[in-house]
Amino acid sequence: MTPVGTSLADTVEQELRLPDIDPDYCAYAAFDRASCRACVDACPPNAWVLSDESLGLDTEACNGCGLCVQACPTGALHIEFPWVIRHFSGKALALFACEHTGIPAGNDLIPCIHALGIRQLVVMHTAGVTNLLIAQGDCDNCPVACDSSQRLTRLIEELNQILVQRHQAPIKILAYSNTVWQKIYRQEEIISQGTLLKRRAFMGGAASTGNTQQQMVVLDPLNRNECRTVPPGALLPDPASEANCLWPWAPQLDPDNCIGCDACIKLCPTDALQSHDTEEGSSYLVQAKYCTGCNICADVCMEDAIRPLAWSPITHHSVSLIEKQCTNCGNPYHVPDGSSLADANKCPVCNRPAHQSLSA
Repeated sequence: MTPVGTSLADTVEQELRLPDIDPDYCAYAAFDRASCRACVDACPPNAWVLSDESLGLDTEACNGCGLCVQACPTGALHIEFPWVIRHFSGKALALFACEHTGIPAGNDLIPCIHALGIRQLVVMHTAGVTNLLIAQGDCDNCPVACDSSQRLTRLIEELNQILVQRHQAPIKILAYSNTVWQKIYRQEEIISQGTLLKRRAFMGGAASTGNTQQQMVVLDPLNRNECRTVPPGALLPDPASEANCLWPWAPQLDPDNCIGCDACIKLCPTDALQSHDTEEGSSYLVQAKYCTGCNICADVCMEDAIRPLAWSPITHHSVSLIEKQCTNCGNPYHVPDGSSLADANKCPVCNRPAHQSLSA
């Protein structure tokens, strides 16, 4: 029911701003011991309601800022963002403006500049866009209440380290006033080598080079279904070398503390952790490109032997396993080479103090 004093148009617009929720990808819904509360922590109006049994959204409290979408590690949340590109001199320029800048509606505004997340930025970069033209309001006094006016800048700085390491062009942020941004949006001004040129001056100079065609393209790669839940690392180009290679998320496996229970392997939703069997033997494989940072592996590990770290290299890409047979229960088991249990003769279950006391 539409609240008294609220128009139907306002109600429809508010509902369109609500994030779409895909429970199949939500870490909290997938695993009852998941510690993920990224959407809850990122939400300025505290619209996300978390309990031991459920995760819900207070639709009346939600302001549609999209910060939860950027924060969700698994891509379970989504809001449609307009994506506007201008092409000039073979370069693609992406334009984003916050709706709190004072720029009139109808200019493809987004709720908050800082709602752009790593997936959107990587997809943008893959589409050939390395220049991000933004107009933003006063973040420190914004009604959305974003906790930092530098959030997007810091995110791009971290991402650029990964891109440069892979010999890719970094992403540049170009911030403009509302007036200039609107002129660029309407193509009344053109950017050339970082300099704003009046339309007349640009056309005069372009005539001598034959480059008189301007083009505006509205694409939708940010909103493609197949890109919403793909691990950020899988959207990046593969590195030339794995040595010291940075990743958005890198699972750190500690062979000394790992007991080889396989719990993280079985519960990893993206196969960033795998068990690999060959004629030479078995091993654990860590593939950071598939890690989302959902933290389920750490939540299930009772030995604190694994944890995903952001913007980091992998310490162990492969961990060899030693095959053994438990002298207590007789079942086969394996432990990492170098584990504290490598010299023991009991499987991880029988080796637990509680199990030993029950057996006694």
